[in-house]
Formats: sequence, structure tokens, C-alpha cells
Amino acid sequence: FTVESLLSGKFATDYEKYLSDQFIGRNKWITLKTGVERAAFKQDISDVYFAKDDYLIEKHTGVFTTDTARRNAVLLGQFFTKLSQTYDSSHLTAMVVPNAVDILRDKLPAFADPYDEENYLSEVKAALPEGVWFDTSAVLNEKKAGTDSDSEENLLYYRTDHHWKTLSAYYVYEQWLRTRNLGETSIDQYSRTTVTDSFEGTISSKLGISGKADSIERFDPDTPFDYYLIYNQSDDIRNTVYQKQALDTKDKYAYFYGGNYGLIEAVMPDAKTGRKLLIIKDSYAHCFAPFTYADFDEVDMLDPRYYNSSISQLMASKQYTDVLFLFNASGFAEEPAIARLAA
Repeated sequence: FTVESLLSGKFATDYEKYLSDQFIGRNKWITLKTGVERAAFKQDISDVYFAKDDYLIEKHTGVFTTDTARRNAVLLGQFFTKLSQTYDSSHLTAMVVPNAVDILRDKLPAFADPYDEENYLSEVKAALPEGVWFDTSAVLNEKKAGTDSDSEENLLYYRTDHHWKTLSAYYVYEQWLRTRNLGETSIDQYSRTTVTDSFEGTISSKLGISGKADSIERFDPDTPFDYYLIYNQSDDIRNTVYQKQALDTKDKYAYFYGGNYGLIEAVMPDAKTGRKLLIIKDSYAHCFAPFTYADFDEVDMLDPRYYNSSISQLMASKQYTDVLFLFNASGFAEEPAIARLAA
């Protein structure tokens, strides 16, 4: 509470939101509502499709046609246009990763209409300088078509959560590595480990129900190397991406890095690549970034939602050789912190 927030109306608005989230029995009422609507054979509830093969897929209704969505496309274009004055396009990448509703269309009910997202991604691409856009949609659609996408080991998205799976991140990394002339890799060069098979994510929580539990995987290179992580430019230094304690909590996706932080700097002390990568990201990057550690001397992850200093000043001081922007499509379209790219 502050006098300023009271006079502006922000306090009353936030307090009303707090009450709606905190009232007694909230979760039970949400569960009851979902149960009643499912009993009436509804195929979409609270902007979520009840899709084939136990998928809960968010619709993202109206997200891609708002003023914020259009503004963010323009801001991203301006950011990379400015960078292209000093970087070659082969060192710049914009990945706006499609959500499950776009890639898993074959799972959707017959009446579903997910094409707003596809159109929006085309708008984002058009706003960027030549050579910067990386087409993650093409990669994921190709992999989906070329595998038994219904088998557990080939799933591209979680059934109950909004994130893509580690396998999807690997597929995109593999193609990105090749197109940016950073080398070649093969999935056979990694050991895949299932760290939990009891993950129920944000979408099942939104509906107040239990869905079909997901598994979370990690990929470890067969040729290991040393690295350490510096969190928020502090004395919080860790020697692994993977935070096992998160697997005992509801938010099991926090196994990657322990959740969202403003800045995480990964240093590979024995690397001699001469390259340093900045990833400006949301949490979709958390299962992608560890793959890049073999290719750079340093990989920094900056989350504009939590980083309050100047991004341009950080970039000038760290002298990155490569810049990657990685957000999921709906998160990018809705995120007001994209404006911080100009800071």
C-alpha cells in the first residue's frame, strides 16, 4: 500500500485481483466448474482445448491481435535492426517459438481455429532484418511429420503444461547450430535421462484437475565439460543447471535453473571458442540454453521481465559476439517487458 497506488487506483485493482486468487476454496470451486462443464461435453473450458491423447492445449484467444502484440513485433524489429548495424546476421537470431496449439493441430477438436498464431509469426518475421528470423515452426513440423509423434519419447510439448519439451529444444538447437555455422551435432551424442514422470503443469492447475502426468527429460553430452553459473551478478554461484529439489515441488519445470532470474551467466572456463552468447528469453529457453554451452566461452541468459538494469549497457560491457532472442509466441505477444529492449 502507498498513497500513490491508492490515488491512482492501482491498489484497488490489485487488491481485487488478490481476493479473486485467494478466496477460501478457490481451487475446489475451479475443479467443480471444470467437472460440470466436462459433464456437459464441452471441449474447451477456460480457453483450453480438451484435445486428443490427453492433451490440454491453450487456445490463446485474442492474444495475437492486440496492440501489445503488434507493438512487440515492431520493438523486436527495431532492436535487431539496430544490432544489425554492428553484427553480421549470422550472429543474430530471433526465435519466437510456436505454442502447442499451432504445432499440434491434429490433436485439436474439429471446430478449433488456431491460425491467428501462424499469421502473427509471419508479422514478426516481416518486422525483422533479413537473415535474423529462425523458423522454429518449420523445424518442429518437420520433426513431427517424420516421427511417431504419439510415442512418449517423441512428444514435442507437455500434455499438461505450456512449455515445449527438451526434445523440441534439441531439434531446434541442432538446426540453429548448422545454419549459424557453429558446427554439427547428433542426438546420439547425448544421454537422455527422465528425471520425473509425475509432472503436471500450469494448464492442469488452471483447470483445477489432474491430467495425464508428463515426464521431464535432461540431455547430457557424452563428452562432459566444466561450467559454472553466476545468478544475478551475485555470490550465488552454482555448478549445475539442474536443481533436483524442484522435482519435489509442484513447479517441477523449475528443475531447469531453479526458475526465472533476471540474469544468469554461464561460464565455460576451459572453452576457447572466442564467442560469447547473450540469450534474451522467457522460460522456453531453460531447456534450450544448456545445449549451447559446448559452443561458447560464455552464455548469459537475460530475462527482461526480471532484469531492471539497462540491456544496452550490459551488452556494451560484455561485448557479446552473438545474440539470440528466444520467447514462446503467446508469451512474447502479451509481454509488456519487451519494451525493455530499448533500454
